[in-house]
Amino acid sequence: MSYGVTIWAEGGRSIGMGHIMRSVNLGAALRDIHVPVTFLVNDEAPVKLVLREKGFDYRISPITEDVLLWPVTDVVVLDTKKDVSALIELLRGDGKTVVLLDNTTDAAGAADMVVVPSPFFNTDSVGNVIGGPGYMIIGENFKRARGASVELKHALPLRVLVTMGGADPNRLTEKIVEALWDVDDIEATVIIGPAFPKTRKLAGLKRRKDRRFTFLEGVKDLGPLMASAHIAFTAVGTTINELAYMGVPSIIISNYVDDAPDLVELEMLGIALPLGYHAEVVPADIRDAVERFVEDSEYWEEMKYRAASLTDGHGARKVAEIIAVLLDEFGVGLRVMSGRG
Repeated sequence: MSYGVTIWAEGGRSIGMGHIMRSVNLGAALRDIHVPVTFLVNDEAPVKLVLREKGFDYRISPITEDVLLWPVTDVVVLDTKKDVSALIELLRGDGKTVVLLDNTTDAAGAADMVVVPSPFFNTDSVGNVIGGPGYMIIGENFKRARGASVELKHALPLRVLVTMGGADPNRLTEKIVEALWDVDDIEATVIIGPAFPKTRKLAGLKRRKDRRFTFLEGVKDLGPLMASAHIAFTAVGTTINELAYMGVPSIIISNYVDDAPDLVELEMLGIALPLGYHAEVVPADIRDAVERFVEDSEYWEEMKYRAASLTDGHGARKVAEIIAVLLDEFGVGLRVMSGRG
């Protein structure tokens, strides 16, 4: 066996970059407490670029029990929505400890521990599962940006951030920008992610050069952009958690029909305004949502307060410390956590 943690995750154009970014933030928290970390990832250019930029070693291996191309460490963290029960059985049969992130399939019963870093997981611990807002994995860059920012007040023009993830598989950015083009009293910053499809429509929108709309590519740190936004458009994913921590109400358009239960939960929390499944959202829905925030400062202030109060931002450290304890049955993880290792 090899001492350390292997984080196994996938990302790219088809599934987005949320799993990768969350895993990188967890990897950084583990590295901060001196736990060796390596990654197994799928072979997509945006994924490899992020890992290189963050200084992590990685190997190429899809998440499947059919093939394990590389040896793994004592603890394996799987960040995937797939049912990986068979893979977990193989890993545990080889003496590995397996931690699942944000996975409530049948695989949860096979893992040693499941961490659900979700804003609406409603209990700290159930069997081998822990989770809730306190375990939401927030990057240090967002903590720095929140600490450095001045509290934003409701004012016009309202600053709108459009950040539909690293991939935007259904080209929702185009749909949102087109709908907002004639809305008064807003300024919009539009993020073009690393795995976005390059389309003529998006290029045409950028060429219009309306000074109310700023298009940004190659953004390395969303923290300062979130800190200066009143509201943000996004999809279901980890970006909602980051926006909430930064006190930014979300307007959500979902990529998948089965996101519907999450939309209900997020609306009940009072941190987001869900518009529904993208194929059913029309331009008027998008305009009406923004105009509600423009016209109703109390509505915006209440949602901003609820979002900013959701989590303390220390979830990555908490999860890293749990993994450090699991890493060595003789307590090496505990000594690392306390700085005595």
